[in-house]
Amino acid sequence: MYTAVYVRVSTGMQALEGTSLDGQVELCVKKAKELNVGASSIKVYKEEGVSGEDIDRPAMNQLRQDIRVGLISQIIITHPDRLSRDLTDKLFVCREFEAKHVQLIFVDTEYKNTPEGQLFFNLISVIAQYELSLIKKRTVRGRLKAVEKDKKIMPMRVPPYGYDLVGSSLVINENEASFVKLIYQWYVHDNLTMREIGNRLVEMGAEPKRAESKVWNASSIQRVLQSEIYVGKYYYNRRCTQKVKGERTKKGAPKKTYTYRHESDWILVEVPAIIDDSLFQLAQEQRVKNRTNAGNQKREFLLRSLLRCEHCSRKWEGTTYSGRMNKVTGKRGKYTCYRCPNRNPRRYGLEIGPCPTLSIRAELLDEYVWGLVMEVVSDPMEYMGRLHTNKESVISELVLTSDSLQKLLSSKEKEADKIKIMFKKDLIDEHEMELEFRAIKAEMTELQQRYESCQEQMGLIKLEANSMKEDQLVLDKINEFIVRKGESLTFEDKRHIIQSLVDELLIRCKESNVHITAVGHLDSLRMLKITDCNRLLQDN
Repeated sequence: MYTAVYVRVSTGMQALEGTSLDGQVELCVKKAKELNVGASSIKVYKEEGVSGEDIDRPAMNQLRQDIRVGLISQIIITHPDRLSRDLTDKLFVCREFEAKHVQLIFVDTEYKNTPEGQLFFNLISVIAQYELSLIKKRTVRGRLKAVEKDKKIMPMRVPPYGYDLVGSSLVINENEASFVKLIYQWYVHDNLTMREIGNRLVEMGAEPKRAESKVWNASSIQRVLQSEIYVGKYYYNRRCTQKVKGERTKKGAPKKTYTYRHESDWILVEVPAIIDDSLFQLAQEQRVKNRTNAGNQKREFLLRSLLRCEHCSRKWEGTTYSGRMNKVTGKRGKYTCYRCPNRNPRRYGLEIGPCPTLSIRAELLDEYVWGLVMEVVSDPMEYMGRLHTNKESVISELVLTSDSLQKLLSSKEKEADKIKIMFKKDLIDEHEMELEFRAIKAEMTELQQRYESCQEQMGLIKLEANSMKEDQLVLDKINEFIVRKGESLTFEDKRHIIQSLVDELLIRCKESNVHITAVGHLDSLRMLKITDCNRLLQDN
């Protein structure tokens, strides 16, 4: 087993002796030698440029995983604030270490697992958390003063399109500014669409500021058309950022939420203007007109705003297509369809892979979904009974699977214990022991994930079972509503019935199959129908 040395330095921290990574490692290794720990039994976990505000860090995650599989016997850290500056996180991981009988040792602070020792440890942790809050407060206050008093522009990852950040000022980038003027000209006076503007920009060689893919999209063009910076008004301190604890984005960065502060808290910094106020106001008026006229106002779509694509998570939209030419009238007929917006991605200038779904005839899909709804509503007792039977069958299978996974986990833990015994008896060396532990760890991680997934599914099904009475009431009320209306059900009545039962309809197309999963009172556990319906598909 190893003695872990955990060291951390946060972004912007000065590499002073005792706080730099190398300085921390040196102090911790010295402490390990005092405890008669051999160099070969020390495993170092380095965390560089990571704040102590969040416990979710690469090296810390690896350390916690190694502790779970029994590789670590004790941890040496220079100071409690290197472990975490958040009291809740610190107490949580300490409980985790104690559960695996891992001893926690600090170089600068003596820590004992006694009531008095824990009290002292908690006091230090509270002070560390308070210091972090003070540092943040002073930093923000200093920035606000620099902006308000000296009209400085704070460092930013990417300056707005049309500008460059030079020192603490935004200066006009003449090449980009010429394209900004063209965007406003095309939008206001030439009435071009976002796609037409995007394609023109690419044809003329204009690259967006964040040019990873070198293409324009609707949102980047809309930002140019909406931002007051182009009339010389840059506002600082508009948005308030808040980290969502324990959550990360798809790219692995900490997830954040944004809210807007009251206008009285905004700080205005004047910058060089690229367009005049009158042109900017015309662009805003055009945006309002476009929004007012957006969408299909002439056609009725029963499932409007209820369809979501399972391939790319976009909400489907209703649209119309032109049919074949009528030889008698000489006109093309119109028919309605549902489609995913990503069939025609809003990124312009390059061929971007479209969503693999096909367009679906609206009247046929409306008829199909309405038939499913009526099938359930017409005989709710039969449906609820079938649902109850299905749930019991699924739970039985999940229980059996969970039991077998627990037995496998138990056997893997015994294997790990045997490897420890073999190492103590000098039957295997440290390298062989580590290789064996890694293999067992990988297997246990997979088994644990499968077990937790089973438990989560059982919990969801039990929660759904508790809401079955509510569902029964909803179905009964809808049944009464239909009986009362009789043959006079209007389009809006049908919309009301579907929206009462369904939150979303998830659509997945594969070859000639359309998979429809309902979420809501008829959720994915209760209604999943797969239909081989070529007649629904309309490839355009």
